[in-house]
Amino acid sequence: MTDDASARGGARVCVIGNAAIDMTLRVAALPQPGETSRALETTCDFGGKGANQAVIAARAGAAVTLLAALGRDADGERIVAMLQREGVNTRHVVRLDCATDLSIVTIDAAGENTIVTRSAAADRFAPDAGALDAASRTGDWIALQGNLSPTVTATLLRHARQGGRKTFLNPGPVQPDFRALLPDVDVLVVNRVEAAALSGHEDPHRAAHALRHAGAADVLVTLGAGGVIWCSGDRASVGDRASVDLPAVAVTAVDTVGAGDALCGTLIAALSHGLTIGDALPGAMAVAAWVVSRRGTQASFPDHARMRELAAFLRTDHKVSR
Repeated sequence: MTDDASARGGARVCVIGNAAIDMTLRVAALPQPGETSRALETTCDFGGKGANQAVIAARAGAAVTLLAALGRDADGERIVAMLQREGVNTRHVVRLDCATDLSIVTIDAAGENTIVTRSAAADRFAPDAGALDAASRTGDWIALQGNLSPTVTATLLRHARQGGRKTFLNPGPVQPDFRALLPDVDVLVVNRVEAAALSGHEDPHRAAHALRHAGAADVLVTLGAGGVIWCSGDRASVGDRASVDLPAVAVTAVDTVGAGDALCGTLIAALSHGLTIGDALPGAMAVAAWVVSRRGTQASFPDHARMRELAAFLRTDHKVSR
């Protein structure tokens, strides 16, 4: 990969995950079991948690490489072209003899959604430690989600930590095996449902503390309109409190798809610039709020100019007191 991290002001970001096409069906209300709903509108967009986070991180000024698998089809060609337009390094995007992954998203009038995913490419994708070494170096940030197998995810997290990389895990879809991975995670970002599944606690504060004590250095639990809970082992960050509650930016939710990825991508870009979580999180939450107020997955992401308005760290030449 090209060594442009210094030109962009920080460590490189290596996202390992999936890339997909999102087909969105808008309905008045999400269908109940056995019910048929008529779509009011149908759109197609680029998606996949790995690609989403890579695109947002690139727009936030990070030097980004994506490791992902696509099919040998027209959708795969479209995704590669999009990533290259966004400045994402695609050298380690592989093409497999299967269809490119597809997500069918159903969204109701309140912006809530359900997602059904075809994931043949992600299921077959098994990059090894050598691929990680070829795509990153000591000091870089490695971001993974829940789209690859627990075995692959565990291997890459462990190798990343042993090689002096910093690790970021956003495990969606969540799998119970992921709890054992937490000692190799520097930053864990989960929503309320994922936090409960991993910790066994329905209360998000108790879940955040349990996940930090299970090994993750910093835990962020996203609560949508309820904001974010940040639980850190660094007492200098959270002071005398065991955790910090950050209120969400007030917006009218139109479409929540991609909001979590927008927060993660912005946050990891800021971390690659050398910022602390405390410095970076307000801007990441502002970007997520922008996304939920607009329709689409990547279509709802702010462009470079809007990113600078939303994320203050992009306007400060990354000179932040630590």
